[in-house]
Amino acid sequence: MKFGKEFRIHLEETLPEWRDKYLSYKPLKKLLKNIPATAADNPPPDGPLPEIQEWFVGILNVELDKFNDFYVDKEEDFIIRFQDLKERIERLKVRGSTDGVFTSETEFSQEMMEIRKGFVSIHGEMVLLKNYSSLNFAGLIKILKKYDKRTGELLSLPFTQLAFHQPFFTIEPLTRLVRECEANLEVLFPLEAEVVESVTVQNVQTEQTGTDKSSMPLGEETMDIYRSTLAAIKAIQGLKKASSTYNPMSLSYLFGNQDNDSTGALTEENSPSESFLNLHKGEDANEDVRSPPK
Repeated sequence: MKFGKEFRIHLEETLPEWRDKYLSYKPLKKLLKNIPATAADNPPPDGPLPEIQEWFVGILNVELDKFNDFYVDKEEDFIIRFQDLKERIERLKVRGSTDGVFTSETEFSQEMMEIRKGFVSIHGEMVLLKNYSSLNFAGLIKILKKYDKRTGELLSLPFTQLAFHQPFFTIEPLTRLVRECEANLEVLFPLEAEVVESVTVQNVQTEQTGTDKSSMPLGEETMDIYRSTLAAIKAIQGLKKASSTYNPMSLSYLFGNQDNDSTGALTEENSPSESFLNLHKGEDANEDVRSPPK
């Protein structure tokens, strides 16, 4: 399946309030068609047309700002919510150790159910945000390659290096938060931890049929997050299909080392930036390829 179709399907299946926060992939493709054909067929002998590149880079910078604003806001929200959940667990432990605090076992169970819903919900949203980062980065690469092909310029490399430094692509803190959340799920709610860890592309269809609903009465809102997360994972897995040709900037190369990641999202070890850096270490150990273009 082509990336554009995969991307469109994901947007249709993700949370409605997230849709306008993704890369404007289709509009950008249409904008590329407005570039004069002469710019591609007969490039100026002195180099690419500066006004075309300046125009297009300006558009891409607006997209980066959109990614960064949304990513940072969500990450801060997750930190606050996750801390609140941990504090609720501690308060529950204190109350449970005091005689007569809970009026009944039902009261305790209801409180645990609410906390469980909170952990499952925030975990799903955090995984969705990791895949948000991955999909937008992949979309940028595709658009940049189309731009280079149409204009004969070499914008992909410097702009990709710039993207490496953006907040939306700095996912290591979020990855640690996801793992801490999974550790809490494993200790407090083993059933939910098992479900979370089993979400792979092999069982996406099974999970989407509603099997999880019978064992996880977590509410429709949480299930919407869960379904959107599955859709994001499926889209990321689609990017990992083998390419017929070797290309260190291809999506299959950049995302091909994620098979051991249950969420299908990027981590510090398997991120495109890490793969790209490892590729160039042997070529020039003294050159920092992640520095922004001048």
